[in-house]
Amino acid sequence: MPSRFLRRFLAAALAIVLSGAAVHAAEREPDMCLVPPGAQPALPAKLLEGQGVTNMPVTTTSEQAQAFFNQGVSQLHSFWATEAERSFLQAAMLDPSMAMAYWGIAVAAAGEHRPSFQLLRPPSQGGRIAADPAKAAGGPPNGPPNGQVARTVNGAAIDGKIRAREAIETAMTMRKQVTRREQLYIEAQWARSNPAARTPDEDYIKGLRKIVAAFPADDEAKSFLGLTLLYGYEQPAKNPRAGTLEGIRILEDIVARNDDDFGSHHYLIHAYEGSKTPEKAWHSCERYPQLVPNIPHALHMPGHIYAQSDRIDDAIKSFTAAGANELSWLNADLLYPNGHHGHNIHFLIHSLNLEGRYADSMLQVENLLSFRETPRERAGDSQRVPWRQGYFTLVKTLVRFERWSDILDGRTIPLYDRPEQRAWRAWALAHAQSATGRQKDARRSMEELRAANAEMKKTPVPLETAFLEISGVIEARAGNRERGWELLRMAADKEESMVYTEPPAYPRPVVEGWGHVALELGDFATADRAYAEALQIEPGGGRAYIGRARALAALGKMQESESMLQKARVAWNNSDVPVPDMQALRLVKAASR
Repeated sequence: MPSRFLRRFLAAALAIVLSGAAVHAAEREPDMCLVPPGAQPALPAKLLEGQGVTNMPVTTTSEQAQAFFNQGVSQLHSFWATEAERSFLQAAMLDPSMAMAYWGIAVAAAGEHRPSFQLLRPPSQGGRIAADPAKAAGGPPNGPPNGQVARTVNGAAIDGKIRAREAIETAMTMRKQVTRREQLYIEAQWARSNPAARTPDEDYIKGLRKIVAAFPADDEAKSFLGLTLLYGYEQPAKNPRAGTLEGIRILEDIVARNDDDFGSHHYLIHAYEGSKTPEKAWHSCERYPQLVPNIPHALHMPGHIYAQSDRIDDAIKSFTAAGANELSWLNADLLYPNGHHGHNIHFLIHSLNLEGRYADSMLQVENLLSFRETPRERAGDSQRVPWRQGYFTLVKTLVRFERWSDILDGRTIPLYDRPEQRAWRAWALAHAQSATGRQKDARRSMEELRAANAEMKKTPVPLETAFLEISGVIEARAGNRERGWELLRMAADKEESMVYTEPPAYPRPVVEGWGHVALELGDFATADRAYAEALQIEPGGGRAYIGRARALAALGKMQESESMLQKARVAWNNSDVPVPDMQALRLVKAASR
């Protein structure tokens, strides 16, 4: 097995050899809750254990091709796009006349087989990016001329959207050779890939409804339809968007009849994430990884629900298991994408933060920072590569645990000359300086944050929020409490307006930090309200429980304070809380006697 350094070196070198044009392919910001499609995966594929069991008979002359097709569908159900495409390619190699193999390639390569609420996000938050032959075309001397599609040495388009369209076009030429059911699958995917379509997603849904109407026993089509109807929830009210409840009904009907339908269990987890009732997915969270024990995403997804429903320890177990499984794939495949692993460890750090486990959080930060950026990552703007997620989680952890001396030592947060990293570093410095009485320095850091934001083509909403938040903190500590609270309310509202992502795009709820400052300044009623709001955003957050317990004790509400303190003890049962937090707990205990 190659070392981590050698693995990354070889992967980078091989990526360059494959095609100089690939470096100039359209930049993607995939949703990191899946392994996104990249260049066409290499063959051969292998039949793997633990992928989930699918039986979807299609027209073929080869039993082996059918086996690889079934595996590809299983991998689609777990959003494992690269491996699904590899399995479908293997099926097509074994039986070149197998129309549904090309259908599968199209679904996998397009990267659109996921909940509709993910596709609706802006590209910077993992939303859909259309195929762009001009951007996919090469620019370097050895690349294709402008206007041509950039391809690898085997002729496959580098842009997955283009590759998907070419595959479904092939399937369309073969559709007279297959059953009516297969024809409808192919036509539905063509409707979504058709470059002339005005409403491709709506056309795709219509195509899926045709399959369900004609073949009411086809649970594969029903689960695809249920997934596509998941438009999510309006934030912050968490009211379901049109289509979401129908999607849930379809998926729940499937699992009620067949508790082994792992795809529907997976989709139900997505159906309830970000909702008012994440606990409704608990059974699917238990069942899905039992049925699919060897795909990282299947081990990871339950953690989303657990993190939202005050089961933080279970979230940590999910993300830990997923991380270990994904490392086995990273070590086995030189070209395996590392973005999903970065996302998983990021969410693990977030959950460890909530449990008060500072040392373990920092160990996982080091894990992410060990994935050194490749030259392409270094030159790009993606904030979702593992090293940059590591930088963000470093800032997040240090601020959340109020490690002011570490932030101020000039070493713990390295200076990295990219505007996003400079902005988050300035935000952390301003918090540390303000908290330690260095208000002039805090204002200078706030201006550094403003300057870094101005360098970006479009300032991300989290960094707009960061500027408002630190402005409010500084104003409040300077004695302008009314203005400070006004700015903090604006920051909290802007945070609430962000597109739903997990883990959250902001380091920790604005209202949690607001509670800390209000508590420090003796505004206990404001602190209580802020911490209560923080607990609505992050149920089970130990810091908010402790802060609210202190605020309630100061307000003379001893019984309520003791209740909060008990919840804090449960939330931080495994914590290694820093000394200030231990002192806070002792103060509350003394006040509640």
